[in-house]
Amino acid sequence: MHRIETGLFLGRLPFARVGQGPESLLIINGGQGFMMKPWPSRLEKDAGRLIRILPPNTSFVLIGYDPAPKADPSLEGMARDIAEIISADFKEPASLMGISYGGVVATQVAARYPDLVGKLILLASAHGFSADGKRRLRKQMQFAQAGQFRALLKEFATVFRRPWLNLLLRLRLRFEARSLVARMGAPSTIVRYLQAMLDDDVTEEDLRNISARTLILGGERDQFFGGMMEATASAISGAKLMVLGDETHMAPVERASDVRRHLQEFI
Repeated sequence: MHRIETGLFLGRLPFARVGQGPESLLIINGGQGFMMKPWPSRLEKDAGRLIRILPPNTSFVLIGYDPAPKADPSLEGMARDIAEIISADFKEPASLMGISYGGVVATQVAARYPDLVGKLILLASAHGFSADGKRRLRKQMQFAQAGQFRALLKEFATVFRRPWLNLLLRLRLRFEARSLVARMGAPSTIVRYLQAMLDDDVTEEDLRNISARTLILGGERDQFFGGMMEATASAISGAKLMVLGDETHMAPVERASDVRRHLQEFI
């Protein structure tokens, strides 16, 4: 049984910590970190999923997003927060991993603060969303603005490669919709974080500033980052790219053992 500690960085960014190793892996959560209310139980659940794909006995800290930002979020501002946390709480240069949305933020950290990041892992992510990914973000924004949370949740019911997993997710949405909607974050917060990603991509010029040893790992048919992982790997000097054939954005779930193996080899 892993002990999971929860708390706040900077008085506003929720985190979950597993293990007490001197060189803990810092992980920036995916979009669920702002789509859902950052209750400790939610963070513990996300951390539990990570335990299943990380090498055994990996100490890590999973960090989320400010649930009530005073100003409109930006990639620059989110990167600045992570840099401040690394400087205050982690051994430099840190090992940094970003999942999905969090990977774009992690890339910004490594580009703006290259001395702070020694290893960079982008899991089901890249330096920016693909054209199809941005289209999906805009659709999610429309549902969030209208308060149509059930429709927003249904957007994720086609992301698995295996049809039976999509079916299970649809059934869950049908029978647990009320409780799932109750756990959603504020519509305005969801919209602001999605807009931040549409407004402010990391450029390929930014990527050339990255000196961290880099791994990019995801699915060939990723619905949000398809094609972008290759572009990111091309722009970062010495980056290692591992694309899992025929897999989608949910490759870390559907190919957990392969993801763990690649992460262990890299870490």
